[in-house]
Amino acid sequence: MKKTNSLLLVIFLFLMYGNLAAQHKSLRSNYVGLIPSFLVEPYDTINAIEVNFFPFLYEFRIGNENDIGFQIRPILNYRFLKDQDGFSQVGGTLVMNKYFLSVFDDDFWLKPQLGVFYTYAYNRLDEIQTMTLGIEPGAFMKISENFSLSVNLQPGVNYYPDKKSQDFVGTESGLKGHFGIIFHAGYNF
Repeated sequence: MKKTNSLLLVIFLFLMYGNLAAQHKSLRSNYVGLIPSFLVEPYDTINAIEVNFFPFLYEFRIGNENDIGFQIRPILNYRFLKDQDGFSQVGGTLVMNKYFLSVFDDDFWLKPQLGVFYTYAYNRLDEIQTMTLGIEPGAFMKISENFSLSVNLQPGVNYYPDKKSQDFVGTESGLKGHFGIIFHAGYNF
């Protein structure tokens, strides 16, 4: 009985942590990307556009196939407007991604991914705070062994924590819907 239990335990551990998925290549452990960002807020009545002047991101990946990633995206937006040009939003986004590497054959260049994100931004020009929570479903596309790009949707909810921010965007509850499209390309190492 002990030999059978030991054998079952070894088989179970091998199945869980062994390299049975040899046909699936792991992702590299690190990713540095370029994320062009243009922002037009739904509450924006001044018809301004903001561009992120620090459009970079970093992701550290873990797991048996490096299929779970933790991503950091800084925000340093510059607003273009005749009367009020200047750095507006500062903050950052944290994302936890899950890459579904075994959905398609290893040779297929497209891999689905799903992320959960949290963003904090302070708008220096309007003096408002925004916290955003949402999901990022999308696709990871392998261009070569080292280069890839991702396209993600970003449905979520914005929360405006203080009265001044709530009044500025016109919400009594402090909540407003959020939607974005995220694109980034970068280097895996």
